[in-house]
Amino acid sequence: MNSNTPLITMVIKSKDLKKIDLLTSSQKSLIETLSMLCSFLSVDDFCSFIFSSKFSDLISTYSGLVFEIGLYTNHEIVLQLIGQGKRVTIIDNIGYGCFADNSIDCSTYDELAVCINQWLSLVLN
Repeated sequence: MNSNTPLITMVIKSKDLKKIDLLTSSQKSLIETLSMLCSFLSVDDFCSFIFSSKFSDLISTYSGLVFEIGLYTNHEIVLQLIGQGKRVTIIDNIGYGCFADNSIDCSTYDELAVCINQWLSLVLN
């Protein structure tokens, strides 16, 4: 795969509009950005963003966000991501079979990287 071609996409799937007024201008700006399709070149890029201070601050403050993450090359291959405090939950609504009970909680960069790589290995092969 071309190293300049994104691997993973992410976009806000749903949000609780009532809670937006409680956010800082920086958090509102991040929500605006994440409302458009964002792309990441690698699992490392994606995990670094998810565990960045800016994103962690947002999901710690605003629990009403649900994200859809997917393959850049096939937008029908998707997972859900829900931020909850200092961790994220990955939900496999399609049932690819890469997580027990079709969901998994990740509290660290390394845990998330393993989960995303498992999913990619399954759906790309």
